[in-house]
Amino acid sequence: MVESGKKTFKDVKAGLAAGLVGAMLLVGCSTSGSLPPKIAAGLDGLRTEGVTVRGQIQKTVGTLKELMTKPQPDLSPQYQSFSHELGVLEDRIGQALQQRTATETVVKDQFMAWDENLSQLKNEESRQQAALRRSDTDASYSDINQKIAELRKEATPFMTDLKDIRQYLKGDLSKEGLETMKPTAERTFNREAFVIKRLDDVIEGLNNAMKRN
Repeated sequence: MVESGKKTFKDVKAGLAAGLVGAMLLVGCSTSGSLPPKIAAGLDGLRTEGVTVRGQIQKTVGTLKELMTKPQPDLSPQYQSFSHELGVLEDRIGQALQQRTATETVVKDQFMAWDENLSQLKNEESRQQAALRRSDTDASYSDINQKIAELRKEATPFMTDLKDIRQYLKGDLSKEGLETMKPTAERTFNREAFVIKRLDDVIEGLNNAMKRN
């Protein structure tokens, strides 16, 4: 009975040890999946800028629709409203681009630090865990960059049309001028939904990355 009891105690110790190892592995996996703090902060800032740009796109297109579909006898106030909102949109996009540049710098520095540390680690298991963390972050950031590239394809011609409308109406603010710009405006209205969809994809990608932290 005593011998049997000793074996049982050993089994319990072995089970506890296995449980502790398992818990440590789970923690390790969770840590490798989270983003480094500086990268997380950069992506959070980019997400905030994306949400702001989304709202400003809708505001800008709204003022253009008002001008094109419900023109008043005096077109100047409606045109000035559209021109103002488009200017704000350009500023917001500029801020978003600055935030992305800052985030890219942080990401580049983080990967350089990882590569340097990986080359200095002596323990194989430590190198594997560090490499996994690097790989997870790279996958998340690459997915976001792909979504940003798809957004740019839609947003570039969209913004070009908005700017062309503003420029043309600046010199021909009349009912005839509106009629001249009508095809460009219609193209802009149709493209808005695609731009918003691509922007939502970027925001969703950023949200998913942030959920890991």
